[in-house]
Amino acid sequence: MFPDQILASDDDESTDSFTISDLATEFGLTPRTIRFYEDEGLLTPERDNLVRVYSRRDRGRLALICRGKRLGFSLAEI
Repeated sequence: MFPDQILASDDDESTDSFTISDLATEFGLTPRTIRFYEDEGLLTPERDNLVRVYSRRDRGRLALICRGKRLGFSLAEI
């Protein structure tokens, strides 16, 4: 599933929070890549002790990041 399709199907999901593993699997990324995006300030997950908890907003932002990268934009431009 492509990130564009994921945004379109947001209403189909019943989950309001996601783990880093959930997002990595869904978007075909490594957890390290998602942590890098967090370090760059593109994602801001909540914390539950040491566990990152990503919201639907973070998931949507990650879809936009993936779309921008696929279109050739740099992270600074995104």
